[in-house]
Amino acid sequence: MSNSPESAPPPRAPRNRALTEAKLRKAVEDLLVEGGFSALTPSAVGRRAGVDKMLIYRYFGDLRGLVRAIAYAEDFFPTFEVMCGGLSAPQMLALPVNERAALVIFNNARALLERPVVLELMVWELVERNALTAIMEEAREALGLRLLSELFSDVADEKRLRSIAALLSAGVTYLALRRRKIRWYSGVDLTLDESWTDFADAIALMTATLNA
Repeated sequence: MSNSPESAPPPRAPRNRALTEAKLRKAVEDLLVEGGFSALTPSAVGRRAGVDKMLIYRYFGDLRGLVRAIAYAEDFFPTFEVMCGGLSAPQMLALPVNERAALVIFNNARALLERPVVLELMVWELVERNALTAIMEEAREALGLRLLSELFSDVADEKRLRSIAALLSAGVTYLALRRRKIRWYSGVDLTLDESWTDFADAIALMTATLNA
């Protein structure tokens, strides 16, 4: 057998890890939107991304590691900074509690509206429960706890704070989810920016008791 340069196989092109990770993330997002968490398997993700599924294990440990990397990526779920709307924690704390609450909940809603993949994911979470949905839930809960700890530590009635935060954040999340397919809710046009501004004003009024 000849070992001449002419007969040697062409050298393998160097792997671009960043590009491969981006392809894997896009594959996960597409599969989630199309078929939910049950559609996520290493083979399906690798096939959709056009890469060897073993790269999932090499780069992320396993499929859970890949999903965790996506869940905690700064451009996936809204971050702490996004929820603060560009204000620093001290600037937020300088605001009355109800204005703080309204700002955080409004910014969360706005960020969700800008993240259609996240909205689709949250729809699937309502009908599926498994280890992968738990990772996504964990990422959101961690952010929520950080917001309560760093931005609302001066609220004396923590139980009331948590209850109000749960009800209002769930409400605006539902409206954001509904807006995907349905324009109106209770006579309010969910597609209008002014409607969401009105929601923010209403939240500030409903959370006024937290100032006491």
